Amino acid sequence: MAVGVTPGHGTVLDVLAGFEGKAGGGRFLFPDSGEVLTRAELMHRANGLAGELLKAGAGPGDVVGILLPAAPAFPPALVGVLSSGAAACVLPVPAAIREADAVADELAAHIRAVGIRHVVTGHPFTAMLGPVVERCPGLTVVDAGSCPVLSRRPTDLVVSGTDRAIVQFTSGSTSRPRAVSLTHQAVLNSAIAPIERCELSAADVGYQWLPLFHDFGMIGLMISLCAGFDMHLAGPAAFIKHPAQALRYFTEHGVTICTGPNFAYDRLAATAEAGELSGVDLGRWRLALNGGEQVSAGTVDRFTRALGRYGLPKTAMTPAYGMAEFCAGISIGRPGTVAGIVTVDRLSLVDGRPVRTVARGSGWDLVAQGPPLPGSRVRVVDAGGTTLPDGHVGELEVRGTSRMSGYLHDPVATGEVLHGDWLRTGDRGFLRGGEIYVSGRIKDMIIVHGRNVHAEDVEAVAQHAPGVYRRHCAAVADQDNERIIVVVETDQPDQAAVAEGVRQAVGEGLGLSWVVVHTVTRNRLPRTTSGKWRRAEIRRRLLSKEVQL
Repeated sequence: MAVGVTPGHGTVLDVLAGFEGKAGGGRFLFPDSGEVLTRAELMHRANGLAGELLKAGAGPGDVVGILLPAAPAFPPALVGVLSSGAAACVLPVPAAIREADAVADELAAHIRAVGIRHVVTGHPFTAMLGPVVERCPGLTVVDAGSCPVLSRRPTDLVVSGTDRAIVQFTSGSTSRPRAVSLTHQAVLNSAIAPIERCELSAADVGYQWLPLFHDFGMIGLMISLCAGFDMHLAGPAAFIKHPAQALRYFTEHGVTICTGPNFAYDRLAATAEAGELSGVDLGRWRLALNGGEQVSAGTVDRFTRALGRYGLPKTAMTPAYGMAEFCAGISIGRPGTVAGIVTVDRLSLVDGRPVRTVARGSGWDLVAQGPPLPGSRVRVVDAGGTTLPDGHVGELEVRGTSRMSGYLHDPVATGEVLHGDWLRTGDRGFLRGGEIYVSGRIKDMIIVHGRNVHAEDVEAVAQHAPGVYRRHCAAVADQDNERIIVVVETDQPDQAAVAEGVRQAVGEGLGLSWVVVHTVTRNRLPRTTSGKWRRAEIRRRLLSKEVQL
């Protein structure tokens, strides 16, 4: 449990104060550079940055942007912003291949949307903020690398649990990203609840490659701050491009916890299947948290089998469910247990109706994504808002102390998802045995000739067709023509044959004949920051004839 704080009370700053004067407290290590940041260094640098922000006019009521990579400057910047009394908003780190004007336009749009007046940055992003300042007159830039080091916090300001702490953007998988406003209490509870559920302690060793501007990346950092264990912060490219090196790093440093979506674990499984892991021992890796999208049963099976040869415990894969609007975590599987999988009759997944289970291999495999975390409650409702009993399909709603206050500067959107204390998740699923099962996004439901079809269901079949590159495929609806469009990536020369194979697989597997298949070259399908397909963007491009995506 975090030091000196009970769930639902206090702030992350209170937790950090509890570590002062204690040995250890958890370090931050950076595999890309080999640098190490101790807890004492973090706090002293954070104090200096808070002082510079206060001098620049930032403080309570402000939202301060942070544009930094996973480097030693980031943790002090985050804590420094909170210490100043302002809220932190981690801005999306631009991809290196983007044009400078496009990057400046995107950053400026995020800054204006939130009302940011101060941005903390540093190498390698300092230079690119020049064009952003031109687009955002009055924006003040604070260089994290030039701030002084202070042994004491430069203000006596008392930060309350009800004050705003974090503004983070949604992934935008089904719509444009929105700015989620989270209080200190929500952020703290979202860190403490996983610590309690997963029995985390200072003896654990974390490894994180997810971007820190993503909700799962941010909460991973907060968890390590509150639990006091060592956290290794790597850049996404290092993990994704060199999975074998990452697993050797896990072995060398005794990593016990790492988080990622399906595609990350699929890459690790493929690496293990290729036999590239001599000398790797994953016996200490007890929590492979799988979240950010609907957990794939195929990924669970493949990952557990492939990495089990290298000592990975059978119980390591730990499904999780969450969203930015609930400060990331809604549920996590119980540690030390094998992820539960049920096979359901697809045709039974009708709003308000009981789900029918069938023998594995004769239906759709769904993974249990754990019971709600401490401090959270989940219910399932039908289209009319009536609460449904266990085993009935409907929309998942959640309430608890980790819930957002609302979308910043967007009361209309806030009113659409908040019904009293309850948050509409937009996900369809059911409860069974106290655990959450997700069957797909409501907005991604495809209605064809009166039949409801889940995009994830189509993709689960299409991705296994011959020639589909690394299971990369996305299904969307063409409602005007009452058909399903499947876009698959391939590196095969005979793309027509790949498309025909996908059509046959979907037709035979799901009994669907209204399917059109497009092929694109590999790595062309757009993803969100958590690895989910941007189906709304894919649909827009297809229907506007931008087939090449």
